[in-house]
Amino acid sequence: MKPCIKCESLERYKSGVCKICHRAISRTYRIANPEKVKAAGKTWRIANPEKVKASSRAHRIANPEKAKAARAAWGIANPEKLKTGKRAWQVANLEKRRIYGQNYRASKIVNGGILSKDLAKKLYKRQKGKCICCCKPLGNNFNLDHIIPLSLGGRNEDCNIQLLRASCNFRKGAKHPIVYMQERGFLL
Repeated sequence: MKPCIKCESLERYKSGVCKICHRAISRTYRIANPEKVKAAGKTWRIANPEKVKASSRAHRIANPEKAKAARAAWGIANPEKLKTGKRAWQVANLEKRRIYGQNYRASKIVNGGILSKDLAKKLYKRQKGKCICCCKPLGNNFNLDHIIPLSLGGRNEDCNIQLLRASCNFRKGAKHPIVYMQERGFLL
Protein backbone atom coordinates (compact mmCIF):
# COMPACT_ATOMS: atom_id res chain seq x y z
CA MET A 1 0.00 0.00 0.00
CA LYS A 2 1.29 3.43 -0.92
CA PRO A 3 1.67 6.12 1.73
CA CYS A 4 -0.56 9.21 1.66
CA ILE A 5 0.75 12.06 -0.49
CA LYS A 6 -0.09 14.72 2.14
CA CYS A 7 0.83 13.07 5.45
CA GLU A 8 2.70 9.91 4.37
CA SER A 9 0.49 7.75 6.60
CA LEU A 10 -0.20 4.12 5.75
CA GLU A 11 -3.55 4.08 7.59
CA ARG A 12 -6.32 3.88 5.04
CA TYR A 13 -10.00 2.99 4.89
CA LYS A 14 -11.12 0.13 2.64
CA SER A 15 -12.01 2.73 0.01
CA GLY A 16 -8.37 3.86 -0.05
CA VAL A 17 -8.91 7.25 1.64
CA CYS A 18 -6.27 8.23 4.21
CA LYS A 19 -7.75 8.02 7.72
CA ILE A 20 -5.68 10.84 9.24
CA CYS A 21 -6.36 13.31 6.40
CA HIS A 22 -10.06 12.42 6.36
CA ARG A 23 -10.34 13.07 10.12
CA ALA A 24 -8.60 16.45 9.73
CA ILE A 25 -10.92 17.47 6.87
CA SER A 26 -13.98 16.34 8.87
CA ARG A 27 -12.85 18.25 11.96
CA THR A 28 -12.31 21.42 9.90
CA TYR A 29 -15.77 21.08 8.32
CA ARG A 30 -17.46 20.55 11.72
CA ILE A 31 -15.80 23.68 13.12
CA ALA A 32 -16.68 25.79 10.06
CA ASN A 33 -20.32 24.54 9.77
CA PRO A 34 -21.73 23.78 13.24
CA GLU A 35 -25.38 24.43 12.21
CA LYS A 36 -25.20 22.05 9.24
CA VAL A 37 -23.54 19.37 11.37
CA LYS A 38 -26.18 19.78 14.09
CA ALA A 39 -29.02 19.58 11.54
CA ALA A 40 -27.50 16.50 9.88
CA GLY A 41 -27.12 14.81 13.28
CA LYS A 42 -30.73 15.58 14.16
CA THR A 43 -31.92 14.19 10.82
CA TRP A 44 -29.90 11.01 11.36
CA ARG A 45 -31.25 10.57 14.91
CA ILE A 46 -34.84 10.92 13.65
CA ALA A 47 -34.16 8.38 10.89
CA ASN A 48 -32.42 5.89 13.23
CA PRO A 49 -34.25 5.90 16.59
CA GLU A 50 -33.35 2.29 17.43
CA LYS A 51 -29.62 2.91 16.93
CA VAL A 52 -29.83 6.06 19.07
CA LYS A 53 -31.68 4.18 21.80
CA ALA A 54 -29.15 1.32 21.78
CA SER A 55 -26.20 3.73 21.82
CA SER A 56 -27.69 5.77 24.68
CA ARG A 57 -28.40 2.64 26.68
CA ALA A 58 -24.86 1.34 26.15
CA HIS A 59 -23.46 4.69 27.28
CA ARG A 60 -25.64 4.72 30.43
CA ILE A 61 -24.53 1.18 31.30
CA ALA A 62 -20.86 2.01 30.70
CA ASN A 63 -21.06 5.30 32.64
CA PRO A 64 -23.58 4.88 35.48
CA GLU A 65 -22.21 7.78 37.54
CA LYS A 66 -22.47 10.21 34.62
CA ALA A 67 -25.98 8.98 33.82
CA LYS A 68 -27.11 9.40 37.43
CA ALA A 69 -25.62 12.90 37.61
CA ALA A 70 -27.28 13.86 34.30
CA ARG A 71 -30.69 12.59 35.50
CA ALA A 72 -30.31 14.52 38.76
CA ALA A 73 -29.29 17.71 36.93
CA TRP A 74 -32.22 17.35 34.52
CA GLY A 75 -34.61 16.83 37.45
CA ILE A 76 -33.36 20.00 39.15
CA ALA A 77 -33.63 21.99 35.91
CA ASN A 78 -37.10 20.60 35.00
CA PRO A 79 -39.07 19.99 38.22
CA GLU A 80 -42.49 20.36 36.58
CA LYS A 81 -41.67 17.96 33.74
CA LEU A 82 -40.32 15.48 36.28
CA LYS A 83 -43.47 15.75 38.38
CA THR A 84 -45.84 15.29 35.42
CA GLY A 85 -43.70 12.43 34.08
CA LYS A 86 -43.84 10.63 37.42
CA ARG A 87 -47.61 11.09 37.61
CA ALA A 88 -48.08 9.80 34.08
CA TRP A 89 -45.95 6.72 34.86
CA GLN A 90 -47.86 6.05 38.07
CA VAL A 91 -51.21 6.21 36.30
CA ALA A 92 -50.01 3.98 33.46
CA ASN A 93 -48.29 1.44 35.78
CA LEU A 94 -50.62 1.06 38.76
CA GLU A 95 -49.77 -2.61 39.35
CA LYS A 96 -46.00 -2.03 39.18
CA ARG A 97 -46.43 0.85 41.61
CA ARG A 98 -48.24 -1.44 44.07
CA ILE A 99 -45.48 -4.06 43.81
CA TYR A 100 -42.72 -1.45 44.26
CA GLY A 101 -44.53 -0.09 47.32
CA GLN A 102 -44.80 -3.51 48.94
CA ASN A 103 -41.16 -4.33 48.18
CA TYR A 104 -40.07 -0.97 49.62
CA ARG A 105 -42.07 -1.52 52.83
CA ALA A 106 -40.62 -5.01 53.24
CA SER A 107 -37.06 -3.74 52.79
CA LYS A 108 -37.63 -1.13 55.52
CA ILE A 109 -39.00 -3.73 57.92
CA VAL A 110 -36.23 -6.20 56.94
CA ASN A 111 -38.50 -9.24 56.57
CA GLY A 112 -36.97 -10.00 53.21
CA GLY A 113 -38.44 -11.27 49.99
CA ILE A 114 -39.34 -9.59 46.72
CA LEU A 115 -42.66 -9.76 44.90
CA SER A 116 -42.75 -10.69 41.23
CA LYS A 117 -43.67 -7.91 38.81
CA ASP A 118 -46.81 -9.53 37.35
CA LEU A 119 -48.15 -10.82 40.68
CA ALA A 120 -51.27 -8.61 40.74
CA LYS A 121 -52.41 -9.92 37.33
CA LYS A 122 -51.89 -13.54 38.40
CA LEU A 123 -53.74 -13.06 41.68
CA TYR A 124 -56.59 -11.16 40.01
CA LYS A 125 -57.07 -14.07 37.62
CA ARG A 126 -56.71 -16.70 40.37
CA GLN A 127 -59.22 -14.90 42.63
CA LYS A 128 -61.54 -14.41 39.62
CA GLY A 129 -61.63 -10.67 40.25
CA LYS A 130 -63.20 -11.03 43.72
CA CYS A 131 -62.07 -9.95 47.17
CA ILE A 132 -61.04 -12.85 49.43
CA CYS A 133 -62.79 -11.38 52.49
CA CYS A 134 -66.14 -10.14 51.20
CA CYS A 135 -66.42 -11.87 47.78
CA LYS A 136 -67.34 -8.57 46.10
CA PRO A 137 -65.71 -7.58 42.77
CA LEU A 138 -62.28 -6.01 43.21
CA GLY A 139 -62.55 -3.48 40.37
CA ASN A 140 -59.52 -1.22 39.99
CA ASN A 141 -59.38 -0.07 43.61
CA PHE A 142 -57.76 -3.12 45.19
CA ASN A 143 -54.77 -3.50 47.50
CA LEU A 144 -52.03 -6.08 47.76
CA ASP A 145 -52.37 -7.46 51.28
CA HIS A 146 -49.91 -9.59 53.21
CA ILE A 147 -51.85 -12.58 54.54
CA ILE A 148 -49.52 -12.72 57.57
CA PRO A 149 -48.67 -9.02 58.08
CA LEU A 150 -45.06 -7.89 57.90
CA SER A 151 -45.37 -6.53 61.44
CA LEU A 152 -46.23 -10.05 62.67
CA GLY A 153 -43.23 -11.62 60.94
CA GLY A 154 -44.78 -12.42 57.54
CA ARG A 155 -42.46 -12.41 54.57
CA ASN A 156 -42.79 -10.27 51.46
CA GLU A 157 -43.23 -13.20 49.08
CA ASP A 158 -45.74 -14.08 46.40
CA CYS A 159 -47.23 -16.88 48.50
CA ASN A 160 -48.02 -14.42 51.34
CA ILE A 161 -49.99 -11.95 49.18
CA GLN A 162 -53.71 -11.71 48.43
CA LEU A 163 -55.84 -9.07 46.76
CA LEU A 164 -58.42 -7.28 48.94
CA ARG A 165 -60.75 -4.41 48.29
CA ALA A 166 -59.38 -1.22 49.84
CA SER A 167 -62.07 -1.12 52.54
CA CYS A 168 -61.42 -4.75 53.57
CA ASN A 169 -57.67 -4.15 53.67
CA PHE A 170 -58.07 -1.06 55.87
CA ARG A 171 -60.33 -2.99 58.28
CA LYS A 172 -57.88 -5.92 58.42
CA GLY A 173 -54.87 -3.67 58.99
CA ALA A 174 -52.04 -5.58 60.67
CA LYS A 175 -54.26 -8.24 62.23
CA HIS A 176 -53.58 -11.94 61.91
CA PRO A 177 -55.93 -13.40 59.25
CA ILE A 178 -57.58 -15.83 61.68
CA VAL A 179 -58.25 -13.07 64.23
CA TYR A 180 -59.67 -10.80 61.51
CA MET A 181 -62.02 -13.46 60.10
CA GLN A 182 -63.15 -14.41 63.63
CA GLU A 183 -64.02 -10.75 64.28
CA ARG A 184 -66.14 -10.81 61.12
CA GLY A 185 -67.92 -13.98 62.31
CA PHE A 186 -66.60 -16.36 59.67
CA LEU A 187 -64.37 -18.55 61.88
CA LEU A 188 -65.01 -19.89 65.34
